[in-house]
Amino acid sequence: MTDDDGFGPAVRGGGHSPRGAVLNPRPRPRSRADAYLDHGPPDRDDAGFAPAEKGRRRRVRRPRALRIVLLVLLIGLLAFVATGVAAALSASSKIDRIDVDGLQSVDGGRRNILIVGSDDREGMTRRQRRALGTGNFDGNRTDTILLLSIQGSRGAMLSFPRDLYVERCDGSSGRINGAHGIGGASCLVETVSRASGIPISQYLEVDFLGFHDIVQAVGGVRMCLKEPIQDDDAHIDLPKGCQRLNGRDALGFVRVRKIDDDLGRIERQQRFMKALARQAAQPSTVLNPLRLFPTGNAVGEALTANRGLGVMDLAALGRAGAAMGQGDFPTFAVPANPAWVGGASVLALDEAEAEPIFRSFRDGSVLDLAGSGDVAPEDVRVRVLNGAGVPGMAQAAADVLTERGFQVTRIGNHDPVERTVIEYTEGHQEEAELVANQAPGQAELRQVGSGPPVVLILGADAADALGR
Repeated sequence: MTDDDGFGPAVRGGGHSPRGAVLNPRPRPRSRADAYLDHGPPDRDDAGFAPAEKGRRRRVRRPRALRIVLLVLLIGLLAFVATGVAAALSASSKIDRIDVDGLQSVDGGRRNILIVGSDDREGMTRRQRRALGTGNFDGNRTDTILLLSIQGSRGAMLSFPRDLYVERCDGSSGRINGAHGIGGASCLVETVSRASGIPISQYLEVDFLGFHDIVQAVGGVRMCLKEPIQDDDAHIDLPKGCQRLNGRDALGFVRVRKIDDDLGRIERQQRFMKALARQAAQPSTVLNPLRLFPTGNAVGEALTANRGLGVMDLAALGRAGAAMGQGDFPTFAVPANPAWVGGASVLALDEAEAEPIFRSFRDGSVLDLAGSGDVAPEDVRVRVLNGAGVPGMAQAAADVLTERGFQVTRIGNHDPVERTVIEYTEGHQEEAELVANQAPGQAELRQVGSGPPVVLILGADAADALGR
């Protein structure tokens, strides 16, 4: 038997200062810094200064010119923050708002956000439908159902299989993805809450075209495939290996079902969500207003949300998204077993396995698992070198990495290179991959025989990505 999409049954899967200005004509004494003892003498940075070093503390009277430079730097920082706020406000103004019943506040400052990928084709032309391979089905079902629980920079994700057999808001029983078609967002919120006992505080929905536009706005998403994926129905033909997926290919990647089952599909969707979060949090996006605003606007135009969701909620999502991109998000799928009900292939909830997961999302204990991955940014020591030939690049990248928890051991210059490279020694590949997720441009990983554990060499592509 086939389902509504024509697929078979689901089975279980598992400022720098002006260079001409002399602020202090006397050279300052310097001593070797402890932070660089293991890495040789400190390199010069892009402005020609060595890194800050350890020495005796002395009171220095700052000349008026220096105070002016510091003021300019402060104003520049505030301007950057304002740009981010402005981008968030712009994005928020473009979100469609709807009334959603059944939303509840959550104790402890947590947010439980139901994120829904809808297969609604309304507003898409026939040409767009053909190009994206979405078919001509009319109506609205939920293609993806994710519950995101966040608090500060911690978060966890729970996926509900679309074929999960549940009691829906009107008392009928059937697949959970049909609840939206019965009573819209309110029905889906009630159905998910009833099935899991988890209170939902916010609601977000994105359709096919919106998903495509978000991926395009961030410049595509890099994925590495262990095997090729080919499916004419999903309009997808991807080779084995690492590649950057555009909006059309990304849509096919998260939707294709013929290569595995519903639970395997969930695993792909969760992988893609993390990769998308990494791309959206890259310096090439957040430090480049020419990309930041289009990305924010694309997100805003793609989303439908409950009326109470505001800029602060978007900011919370942004913090959590950065953590998701670093791999600090524990992810779960609702445990279920294949079953036949009324001649239809569905997934029946495994209550014994599901209840501990549901309880951890209800009481917030699942967030204690956040950041418990094998390698965290705090564990990674990285040297940042500027091979792009653009002043300030190494410092800019080092600042971003430091803010995200990485240990930047040195910054300096490198011979010009066209493409960003991350060199790593044996045993440090996972750390290098974590840095690659945060580096601007499309970094190439390269194992070397000796040297520091991880070295980020910024190429000309990084300067292009940052709009420099």
